[in-house]
Parts: sequence; C-alpha cells; structure tokens
Amino acid sequence: MVMKPEPLAEALDRSIESLMGLSGGIPPRLVYPSPQGKGFVQKVAREWAESPRPLLFLCGHYEGIDQRILDGYPLEEWSAGDYVLSGGELPCALMVDAVVRLVPGVLSNESSPVNETFSNGSFDYPQYTRPRVFRGSEVPAVLLSGDHQAIRRFREEVSRKKQQAVRPDLNGNPAGVSC
Repeated sequence: MVMKPEPLAEALDRSIESLMGLSGGIPPRLVYPSPQGKGFVQKVAREWAESPRPLLFLCGHYEGIDQRILDGYPLEEWSAGDYVLSGGELPCALMVDAVVRLVPGVLSNESSPVNETFSNGSFDYPQYTRPRVFRGSEVPAVLLSGDHQAIRRFREEVSRKKQQAVRPDLNGNPAGVSC
C-alpha cells in the first residue's frame, strides 16, 4: 500500500504555507523518515535545534508515499536506524524528542544536554544515587571521595571503556558525527 499523492500534496502545501507565515517567511525543513535516508545522529539533532527553520515531518506507512511527492518537494530522507518499521511515526517521534530537548529552555537544567552520551564525543558515565550499598553493590568509592579531578578521570575512563566494549565502531570517531 502506497499513500496517494493528492492528499499528501494538499497537506504539504497548506502546512508549508502556514509554517512560513508563523516563521516570518522561513521555509520549513521537510523531513521524511525512511530506512533509506541518511543516518540521524546527535550532531544532526543539534544542527536542527540551532536552526531557525521550522521542521515539517511527512510520515509514510507500509510501502511509503508516492514517488512523485518525493520528487516534487525538497524532502530530506532521514533514517533512525538500519531496520524497517511499519511507518515513519516512531522515527519522527524520536527525532523530534532528540531535537526539542536541545532547544534552550526545554530542559529545566540548561547544562543537562552538555554532559551526556554523544554530546561531547563519548558515552555518558554511569549514574548512582542512595543508598550507598544496594544488594551488595556499592557506589564506587572515588565518587564519594570529594576529589573532583579523580571523579572526572574515573567517569572518563568508565565511559571510554563502555564505548569500546559496546560500540567499537565509534572508537576514534566523535560519537554521533556519522552513521
């Protein structure tokens, strides 16, 4: 099943016109989630969050949309991963979430997206809370030491080791730069 071009074209035309009116004439970025698209990574989310262009997503379902829509509009195909889903709604939702959380004022703590996985080229470090001992597992002593340099080194080393073990494809490549 392929989505027909007439209703899609009408919806796109109206949506583009409306967004341009709301954005002072800035044309929206037209995004089509597709397993055949470029890999959506953190760097792209950051670029979109910093851009004044509004985002407009067109989600296909099953076999997608009529090719004439892809040919007739400046749609950018972006993939959320190397797998196939029934439609573009879930990739759209995750792309929106990745972008919106980077928009200033969305998160209560402005520094939250600065020190996390893929934001600085590496995995995030593990997080701990109380109690100090849970089912025989203790919070690493260095984290309780008060030595901020030692804590920073510990966190960097643990995140580096996890990245090497879990995602060796990212080693030597800033995380989230390409897919």
